[in-house]
Amino acid sequence: MKNLLKIGMLAFAFGLIFITADTANAQRREARREYREDMRDARRDYQRRINNGDYRKAQREYREDRRDARREYRQNTNRRYNNRGYYNRRGYNNRRYIRIW
Repeated sequence: MKNLLKIGMLAFAFGLIFITADTANAQRREARREYREDMRDARRDYQRRINNGDYRKAQREYREDRRDARREYRQNTNRRYNNRGYYNRRGYNNRRYIRIW
């Protein structure tokens, strides 16, 4: 009975780990999908403005739309501009936080 309980607890723990990883991947996948849609919409609007003959406004609006899409994607995936995780700010270069006496 004890062994069955231990096996059940172990299986439950692994199940939680796998479910958590899957939901994180699903959130990233959804964020990438939204990012691609936003970029596609920005290109479509850019082409429409070019066809209307408003080149300067088209460039400005296209640049702003792309910037907004990137900013929203970074917020949704909790990533910084250099692709390190948001909560892993110390990252690979944490030697500056170590004091040697």
